[in-house]
Amino acid sequence: MSLVLLFLLFSGAAFAQEAIEREFARRVSQQGLLSHVRNLVKIGNRFGGTPSGDSSAAFVHRKLSLYGLSSNVITDPERLTFAHKRWILRVREPRRLRNTIQHEWLAGYSPSAPRTQTRMVYLDWSDEIESVVVESSAILTPRPPDQKLYSELANAGAKAVIWYPDIPFNVYENHAYITQLPATRENPIPMFNISAGNGKTLRESIEKDSLVTIEFLSETAVYSGSPSTVVAELKGKSDDYFIVCAHGDSDSAGPGADDNASGVAGVLEVARVLQSLVREKRIPQPEYSIRFIVWGSEYFSSDHYVRSNVKELNRIKGVVNFDQIGTGATRDCIYFESNEISHNRQLLKVFEKVGEDYVGSRGFWKEATTNPSQGGTDSYVFLPDYLSRIKLPTVKIPSTTIFTGAWNEPRTYPQTPGWSSSAWKGHPDSVTVDYSNFYHSSLDIPALTTEREPFNMAWVVKATGIALLRMAWVAESPSP
Repeated sequence: MSLVLLFLLFSGAAFAQEAIEREFARRVSQQGLLSHVRNLVKIGNRFGGTPSGDSSAAFVHRKLSLYGLSSNVITDPERLTFAHKRWILRVREPRRLRNTIQHEWLAGYSPSAPRTQTRMVYLDWSDEIESVVVESSAILTPRPPDQKLYSELANAGAKAVIWYPDIPFNVYENHAYITQLPATRENPIPMFNISAGNGKTLRESIEKDSLVTIEFLSETAVYSGSPSTVVAELKGKSDDYFIVCAHGDSDSAGPGADDNASGVAGVLEVARVLQSLVREKRIPQPEYSIRFIVWGSEYFSSDHYVRSNVKELNRIKGVVNFDQIGTGATRDCIYFESNEISHNRQLLKVFEKVGEDYVGSRGFWKEATTNPSQGGTDSYVFLPDYLSRIKLPTVKIPSTTIFTGAWNEPRTYPQTPGWSSSAWKGHPDSVTVDYSNFYHSSLDIPALTTEREPFNMAWVVKATGIALLRMAWVAESPSP
């Protein structure tokens, strides 16, 4: 059968379209997705400009090249970055608390500090910072570790800060929420993040007039490094193109299995399956090219991309960004973001229709919906507001982020008028965004996130592949 005839069947007959969509879905490998996440997490936190970031980019580049795609590693501009070599944080006295601290994490941009033993002092929300109390101590506190508090404690002579989250909706009872210090080489003392449960246990002991002595050590490097971004392309008949992307770093600088090894795995799997279908001539060359991009550093690298490609921004047909596609605490739903932006309508109507066409079918999602923008990920770099802020032409590039869970608590938003999907099981006038129990935490590891709900990644890959088959293989994007 000629490619021309195949294309006519593919684009013109509903049964042929559905057949190839289901063939794409059949080829999606859940085990392959899980394997990618495991391998990426083993590399480290993949922070842009660090050895683990470079190793992660090399891994992605090898995979895309293995699939037969033209792949390149782009060196982004230098930025200040950091790498953790090792750390120690443990209770020495009283002996009964020696095994208290579990799943702690060293805050980003912490300086190196020698092995030190010192008393722990508790600082409550309303306590004054007194040098006579703070000096030469490790400060345990639930107060938000902002720059002001950190500077005051360091200036008062504290040896280290140990922060634990004390928030009403607490998902960090047994693991640390990871924070970062100001991005500078000049931070004077390290800061450790511990779990809410550990913090409360230590606080109670101190408040009972127990002398708590801890031992800590930090070995880190803070230096200028260049993130590595990987770009591969499935060539189409036109130079206009779609982008499928994800940030390759764990932006919290923790293990980052869900955030965002899951997104990187999703990009690799969409690329693999689409390329295999083209290579085997099950489908023709697409009308529009598709670029698969794994950013070396969230926001920083996508920002560099739009600045470097300003002359071709009007060639981008749409951006599909994956961020946290590996877990969800309460729902089995995939979300397509930014439906309140008018020029996203055509793109998101395709995703909405895909969500409705396959919801509840075997091997597909239980729920799907579009939702208003929440912010905080790479798709926003391509939207006019961001382009305007960095003084670039405000090209209207359709851009969405797909995810299955966000933040560390459920959030309910009014639904954008006209966007109530029949694939959504909640109230038609609102969207409840699912969350992750391990958001930006020391236990965002495969065993607790992507391994528990691996179908989330497979669902997002299937939805994206099917949507691209409906958009990139037709000469004009379909009307809503």
